[in-house]
Amino acid sequence: MKKATTLREIAHRADVHYATVSTILNGARSSTRVSDETRRRVLAIADELGYSANRAAQQLKTRKSRVVGLLTGGLENPFFARMVSLCSEALEEEGYDVLLATRRRDEASDLHLFDALVSRQLDGILLWSETDTQVAGRVAAEPALAARVVVMGLQIPPCDGAAASLYGGVGAALDHLRGQGCRRVGYLAPRAALHRRGDPRHDVYLSTMERWGFLPRVYAFEGAAYDVGAARARAEALANELIALPPCERPDALLCLNDMVAFGALMGLRRCGIRVPEDVALVGCDDLPLASQLDVPLTTVAYPLVDVCRAAAKMLLERVGGIDGAPDSLPAAGRQETFEAQLIVRDSTLRLPNVGEPAGAIRKDLFQE
Repeated sequence: MKKATTLREIAHRADVHYATVSTILNGARSSTRVSDETRRRVLAIADELGYSANRAAQQLKTRKSRVVGLLTGGLENPFFARMVSLCSEALEEEGYDVLLATRRRDEASDLHLFDALVSRQLDGILLWSETDTQVAGRVAAEPALAARVVVMGLQIPPCDGAAASLYGGVGAALDHLRGQGCRRVGYLAPRAALHRRGDPRHDVYLSTMERWGFLPRVYAFEGAAYDVGAARARAEALANELIALPPCERPDALLCLNDMVAFGALMGLRRCGIRVPEDVALVGCDDLPLASQLDVPLTTVAYPLVDVCRAAAKMLLERVGGIDGAPDSLPAAGRQETFEAQLIVRDSTLRLPNVGEPAGAIRKDLFQE
């Protein structure tokens, strides 16, 4: 039987101290600070020698599971599938496994999912929350629990959190539509998303229309935010309504809750003979990978998901001692990092030569020719 590789063998091969290897591979408590180059070298040698950590021994020694929970929206939405991938990558690089819990559209509450994660005695939990829920209420009411939770999306004091600010990006999208000559801009979203706290898209739309003196045109549909079929059906119904209206009353642009809604709207409008962007310009939100690959590439407000996930994972690792050997003094609770969303202009809104474009949160898509 092949003898198991030891930490001392890896330390010898990597020409570093045993404590450094233990910090990198086993999460041992230490004041040792490890450079990225040293971490990569140790991990490569450990992989070459076939080192396998004894998790049971680690848990006895450190009293930590080296497992964290991740509670997100349903993976039917590609936005959350990418979130899981980004968070898992950042955590696994530091030697943590991820226990995943996902919400379903038919669930009235996700508290049972959160309770299940808490009951597993995990080192910490990453939580996606964009509205007030029972989970948010419970975390806010239990300081000891809040110290092990990092929230992505809605700020829940006293938890650490990372979020995106959509205000500037959505405002830039509406300014861009106006610069393209659009005056009858509509908003397309699931009915359930129209009045939830923490999502500024609807609020920014309404306040901008009021400030400009334009009539707000809100088009709601029943269904989830990722339900392309429901969005397509609503767009088809809207297209049939447009045909009966005189041109001066037809909406000439749609701001959509997210890219999935915009994908449905694009299909529904075009099935009914409505041209995009000539008849109706379309804007989404999230910048899913597919958005730039459509035959009419989608203008979208890019959610800074990479930045949010990396910042949240880093906060959680610092909180549970997964970076630089568990510092004795943990950061103060309630840290918040916010990243600005950016408007990416593509063909779905380019109706006229660019005139009157606002300065600021706009950049041309790198893929645009």
